[in-house]
Amino acid sequence: MKTLKSAETQLEIEFDSKKEANIVLSALKPEISDLPSQRTTTEIECDHKTLKVTIKAQDSASLRASLNSYLRWVMLSRQILDLSK
Repeated sequence: MKTLKSAETQLEIEFDSKKEANIVLSALKPEISDLPSQRTTTEIECDHKTLKVTIKAQDSASLRASLNSYLRWVMLSRQILDLSK
C-alpha cells in the first residue's frame, strides 16, 4: 500500500463585496503566522470579492485538520459580518 507523500487544496470563497473579503483576509492572517504545526503551509489572498486559501500539507490528516480550521474561521467571520449588517 502506498502512503500519501503530500496533499494540497485550494478554497475559493466569494463574498458580497471586496471589502468583506478583505476583512476576512485580515482576520485570518494572524493564523498563518502562528501555525501550530510544521506539517502544513497556508497562503491566503484576495482577488476582488474572492478569498483564496491554499493549503499544502505533508499528509492527509494535516490537510484535513487545517482545512477544517480555516473553514470554521471563515464561517465564523461571515457570521460576524452578517451580524454587523
